[in-house]
Amino acid sequence: MQTGTVVSYCVEKGWGFIRPDDRSGDDLFVHMSELRNCIGADLVPGTRVTFDLRFNKRRSKYRAAEVRLID
Repeated sequence: MQTGTVVSYCVEKGWGFIRPDDRSGDDLFVHMSELRNCIGADLVPGTRVTFDLRFNKRRSKYRAAEVRLID
């Protein structure tokens, strides 16, 4: 599991972005279907989370998966 910070999340659209702590480059896309112990309303900018990386073949980019809030 990796850690990061929520940069943005739109509850109405069900997606947002996470900035990983240990990775330079682009922020990671996160979809509401990947939220585990939280709901979209919990993901306000600055929220700390853990997540796994999954490669999106269609977009040729990594995305956040299995996203959980850090207590």
